[in-house]
Amino acid sequence: MKKRRGLTLLELTIGMFLIGGAAVIYLQSMQSSKQKNEFYSEHFIASIMAAKVVEACFQETEINPYGIEALGLADENGKPFKFSTMVTEGQTTFFKQPEINKETTPFLYNMFQKDFMLNITTDESSSRHFTLNTAFKWKANTGAGTFNYLCRFPGFSPKKEVVTTFAFPEDKLEKKVVERIFEEKNKNLGAIVSSPAAREVSLATGRIYFTCSGMMAAEKFKTAMEKAETIGGEPHAPTSAKFFEGTEHYFNVARDILDVMVYLQPHVETINKDIKTIESMNLRNRARLEKYIFNSIMGLDEIKKLFLICVHEAASRYRAMLNAYSDNRQQRALIQRCLDMHRLMFVAREFGEGTFSSGDANTTIKSEYYEFLADLEKYFSDKDLTLARLAAQEKKFAQSDLLKKRYYACDLVYKIFATLATLKTKLPEVDPGTLDPKSDVIGKPMGDGTRSGALTWARDQLNGGTGEGLNTNNGMKTKDDVSAWNNWCLAFVASAYGRRLNELKELSAITTYENFKQAGKIKADKKPPAGAIMYTGPVPGNPHGHIFIATGKFKNNDPIIITTGGPGLDGIHEMPLSQLQAWAGGKYLGWTLPKDAKQEN
Repeated sequence: MKKRRGLTLLELTIGMFLIGGAAVIYLQSMQSSKQKNEFYSEHFIASIMAAKVVEACFQETEINPYGIEALGLADENGKPFKFSTMVTEGQTTFFKQPEINKETTPFLYNMFQKDFMLNITTDESSSRHFTLNTAFKWKANTGAGTFNYLCRFPGFSPKKEVVTTFAFPEDKLEKKVVERIFEEKNKNLGAIVSSPAAREVSLATGRIYFTCSGMMAAEKFKTAMEKAETIGGEPHAPTSAKFFEGTEHYFNVARDILDVMVYLQPHVETINKDIKTIESMNLRNRARLEKYIFNSIMGLDEIKKLFLICVHEAASRYRAMLNAYSDNRQQRALIQRCLDMHRLMFVAREFGEGTFSSGDANTTIKSEYYEFLADLEKYFSDKDLTLARLAAQEKKFAQSDLLKKRYYACDLVYKIFATLATLKTKLPEVDPGTLDPKSDVIGKPMGDGTRSGALTWARDQLNGGTGEGLNTNNGMKTKDDVSAWNNWCLAFVASAYGRRLNELKELSAITTYENFKQAGKIKADKKPPAGAIMYTGPVPGNPHGHIFIATGKFKNNDPIIITTGGPGLDGIHEMPLSQLQAWAGGKYLGWTLPKDAKQEN
C-alpha cells in the first residue's frame, strides 16, 4: 500500500492562481456581456422609439398634407427645421400619447431621462416629398449609441389635371355655334365673324352654353341630383347605408360641377378679356351673341349656386356621420371629407349671395367652419393629437387667408368664382326672351310695328349700324348727318314702331305719356322690358318732356336705353337712364309696353 502525498504550497498557489484567473476572465466576460446586452437592449428600444416617431409622421401626413409643418418640422414655407430634444414628460409631441413619465413608465423614464436624445432632420427632397432622418443618441458604458431611421413622406398637395365628361365635343363646336347662336347654315364661323378675337369669344360662349346645358340635361347628372334630393329628404340614420348613399350623391354632383367649372375657367377668362371685340360685329350677329353670352354666364352662375348648395349639404351630412361613428379610421376619413367641403365653401363665401334661402351665405359658411374646427380641436385634444393639431393649423390658415395658397382646389374655386363675378359686372342684364333681332327692319327707313322690330331698328341707327332710318320731318338720315334726329325724340320712337301706334300721333312726348297714363298703361318702376317706351318729364327750356326706348338691359339695376341727342350730344346713343337724366334732366315718369306691340297693326 502506497502512502498518499498532500499538495505542496506551490501547487496550492498555482491552483489558486489558475482558479482566480479563470474567475477574473469569467467575471470580465460576464461584465462585458452585461454591457453588450445593455447596449443591445438600448439599441432595440431606440429602434422601436424611432419607429414610433416615423409612424406618427405617417399618421400626420396621411390626413394633413401640411403635417410636417404641424409637427414643427418645417416652417410655413416648407423650409425644414432641425429638431433636438429630450423625450420625457411631454418635451416632444411624439411622446405625449402615451407620455413617458416617472409615475406611469418609470423604467423608460429612467432610461430616457438619463442619456437619450431625439434628433430629427428633414430635407425637402422635392416639392412633393420630405426626407426625414430620425436619430436617437445615447451614452452607454461601451460607448456612444446611435440609431438612425431614414424615411420619405408626402409633402404639399400637387396640382392635378381636372377632366370632365360633360365637355361639349370640340369637333362639333363651331358648327353648333354657327347654327344655334347665329342661326346660319352651311357657313364657317370666319364668314360670320371677321375679328379673330370676336371668334374666340363666340367659341368660348358656345363652350360655356352648350357644356352647361348639356350637363344639366344629362341623365347621369339629373339622376344623381334627384336621388340626392330624394334620399336627403328621408329620415335615415347617419350610420345607415342609405344615408351614406345620399351623401355621396351630393358629393358627386358637387365634384362634377367643379370639374365643369375648371374646364370652363379659361373660356370665361377669354370672354372677360375680349368682350369688347364683339362691338365690331354687325347688329344682328352682335345682338344674338350678346344674348348667348348673358345666358351662358347667368347659367354658369346658377350652376355655381348649385355647387355651393351640394357642398354645404354634403358637409352637413358628413358631420352627422362623424358624430355617429367612434372608430378612429372612419372618423379620420370623414374629417377629411368635412374639411374638403368646408374649405371650398370658405374661400367662395363672398360669392355665395342668393345661395341659401335664409341667412347670409358669408356669415353662415364662416360660422359653421370655425364651429367645426373648434369642436375638432376640443374633442381630439386628449384622444388624437394629430387631429387636434390639424384643426388648430386649419384655423390658422383660414384666419390668415392662406387656404387658397395651401390647397390647389381652394385656389381653383376662388379664381373661377372671382372671374365669374368680374365678368358679371361687365355684362348688361338683358331680357332674354325679347332680344332676338328682326333682320328685315335693318337698313329700312322705319320699324315694323313690333317691339322687337322697334328695338332692332333703333339699334341700327347707332354708330356701327346702317343709319338708314329716315326722319320725315327733315328728310335726314344718321348715315348722312349724325344730328338727323336731334330734338326729334317723339318722331324717332314713332318711326321705330313703324308710325303705327295711335298713342304716339301727337305733337309732344309729354302728351303721349298722358295718353298712356289715362289708359292705365304706365308703370313707374325701373324694370322696363326690351322695346318698352320710356319717359322723363319736362324741364326748363323743354316743356315737351322726353321719350326713348328700353333695350331690356340693365347695369346695376339701372335701365340701359336708346335715346336721341340734342344740344351738347349729337346722334343716337345707348346709355344708362341715370346718364340720360344727368345730361338732359327731367324726372323719370315710367314706361309702357303698347298694346299689340309684338304684332303688326
